[in-house]
Amino acid sequence: MKSAATMSLVTLVGLIACGRSNETPTPKPNSKTGAGAGAADSDGASTGPRVPPFVDVLPASGITFRHHFLDSETGSTYKVNPYDHGSGVCIADVDGDGLEDLYLLDFAGPNALYRNLGGLRFEDITAKAGIAVARSISVGASFGDYDGDGDPDLYVTTYRGGNHLFRNRGDGTFEDVTAGSGTEYDGHSNSASWFDFDNDGDLDLYLCNIGKFTTETIQREADNAFFQGESLPFVTLAQKPDNRVLGEADKLFRNDGGGKFTDVAAEVGLQSTEWNGDVATADIDLDGDLDLYSSNMFGANHLYLNEGGTFREITNAALGRTSWGGMGARFFDANGDAHPDLYVVDMHSDMWSDPKNGVKGLRPLEKFNTPLGATTGGMVIQKPGDTFATHVLCGNTFFVNDGDGTFSERSREAGLENWWPWGLAIGDFNNDGHEDAFVTAGMGFPYAYWGNHLYLNDGAGRFHERARAAGVEPPRAGEVIAGLEIDGKPFTRSSRTVACADLDLDGDLDLVVNNFNHEPYLLRNDSPESNNWLQLDLRARGGRRPAFGARVEVLAGGRTWYRWLASAEGYLAQNSAVLHVGLGEARAIERVTVHWLGDAEPTVIDAPKIGQRLRVDQP
Repeated sequence: MKSAATMSLVTLVGLIACGRSNETPTPKPNSKTGAGAGAADSDGASTGPRVPPFVDVLPASGITFRHHFLDSETGSTYKVNPYDHGSGVCIADVDGDGLEDLYLLDFAGPNALYRNLGGLRFEDITAKAGIAVARSISVGASFGDYDGDGDPDLYVTTYRGGNHLFRNRGDGTFEDVTAGSGTEYDGHSNSASWFDFDNDGDLDLYLCNIGKFTTETIQREADNAFFQGESLPFVTLAQKPDNRVLGEADKLFRNDGGGKFTDVAAEVGLQSTEWNGDVATADIDLDGDLDLYSSNMFGANHLYLNEGGTFREITNAALGRTSWGGMGARFFDANGDAHPDLYVVDMHSDMWSDPKNGVKGLRPLEKFNTPLGATTGGMVIQKPGDTFATHVLCGNTFFVNDGDGTFSERSREAGLENWWPWGLAIGDFNNDGHEDAFVTAGMGFPYAYWGNHLYLNDGAGRFHERARAAGVEPPRAGEVIAGLEIDGKPFTRSSRTVACADLDLDGDLDLVVNNFNHEPYLLRNDSPESNNWLQLDLRARGGRRPAFGARVEVLAGGRTWYRWLASAEGYLAQNSAVLHVGLGEARAIERVTVHWLGDAEPTVIDAPKIGQRLRVDQP
């Protein structure tokens, strides 16, 4: 087991890894639900990258949060609508003590903020902080220091409960400053993310909205009240996958200073007006400004090229077909060539399965030529061109950046297709120098259990599924929620969102998973110390806020690693703002180069010490 992290703020810079055991959890056999294949390792655990062992340490953590569903929507009465989508998880150091804190969102409220006490122990400070957002259907959130005072502020999205902008006072409490800020929105909001789209030095806010799925009837359950939902016409939507399914327009709130924002989405060329589930940003052409991707739950997604503060859509020319039922999206350098690649997971293309059949007939590693799968005689395709749709693919997409303004779709070759995926976290979980992916999955009641996925990147274009070998699957408390049945049918566990950070300051990335209608997972990473690492605390000009959008090159052992610092992305989730770089067997760093948004000249640090958290301020 790991030793508890007992670092003071003074020792954060110069951080050295703590000792750990080399013991790897023994994978447990599949349960009687018959769904074990969903979480089984996809190829032999004796091949591929070294498996990082994880242990769920929630019981001793002090975290008592539990996500709550709405029974009349996704329980005793089950409807196919976004009331089964679940709520987010965000990681940020809200009080500046050098330890990453956790914010977990709940459909039935209240949300919960947990202060990190060290050693993976947490204290609930929600009431003091003032960000419970009780009696609202909270969905997503994003931390970002919009006023540049050094404290992460917070934006929370809801389904028709009104979104909230909270300013961090700097003393562990927050003030609701939504009214008059220009960020007010009362609709069906989803993900939100902070980024500087115009390179003016402050953070702007992108808000994803979906379509209206609620009626005007108020439904009451226990202490909660919400607008009653209606089932979506899934079959009708799936029959014409190229159709544009209109929803509520996304917003781009430009930061005008003084706590004021203006929606400029249409003005700058952003025209996402469908069921947009997630947003991801990266400088895909390395020209110094941030480009943007928005996923769409029912139809073609959008890739926008930033041309100095205005955007031009390049989806068809750059990507071709995109995921029809896109959820989480993340940019990352999957192959070490300096150009951001893009992974998008597609849950809705797997909704054709009948819960009465359990897992019978599922083809989790395949794409069909229709969102209706095998139910209407759909066929498995071998390449994107085999599908009958013009603009979409029915499954995950993994776009490898070709470096010339185009991308190649490689999800099949990379081994990144799966079943019922929702969100994803990207990080080097075994510190071997290649960024891996953790994908949350499963539907819960009334569907069979389907587990989460841990994909380890071998650096040669292939990802190896190792959830069971790593101890991620099966869940510590079993595949069904004990004592919970509806009409005699067990309520299977399922996950929605995930974020990663080095929560215990020992040099590897831990995971926090927010689940649907049950407690979260707190997965401690027990990787051995043989691989090395570097953590970078990048601060924008003035030395206060995290430098979202900064691009980093780390030269060590004759090899260069490329990483980017992003705000919230991956579906209702936000990773640590401290950039983690696994360095494999390198034992010394020759040089770190930081490319800042808006600056022509990078910052170069020669020969920094390996195995530390290094703060770098934009000059």
